Amino acid sequence: MYTKADCISSLQEAARELDKSPTQSEYRDLGLSPCVTHICDIVGGWNHAKQEAGIETYDQVGEAYDHVPLYPVSSGYERWVHTYDGERCEVFVHRLLAVAEHGIEDVSEKQIHHKTPIKWLNTPENITALTKRQHLALHILMEDFDVTLD
Repeated sequence: MYTKADCISSLQEAARELDKSPTQSEYRDLGLSPCVTHICDIVGGWNHAKQEAGIETYDQVGEAYDHVPLYPVSSGYERWVHTYDGERCEVFVHRLLAVAEHGIEDVSEKQIHHKTPIKWLNTPENITALTKRQHLALHILMEDFDVTLD
């Protein structure tokens, strides 16, 4: 496992090699470790890590901006993970999609079901928000008992 010091040191090495403040893309091209995702998770964001390393930061717009890291879960679902101000946050992609499509009020007390049982197929047409009881009943009908009321 990498430490915060490892992240800072690697960023400083990248800045020396490039003779400038590295973007995430430039850092990746150097093939250094830890990777961008680990640096962001461990230190609390790319610009925050560069500040701690004493390296110039850029406004994260346009080419310098990278997406929030996407992580598959062993169950097959995908989640986004982001660290902000030292706190790690994560959300399942299908749940976030449901909120975007239907609003937080319609989703907050519900489970999100994939109509086609492909857990990474996160499209508006493939998800629906159901109560726990509706979700369980649907999986019983499908003879898929992997859902519980807990």
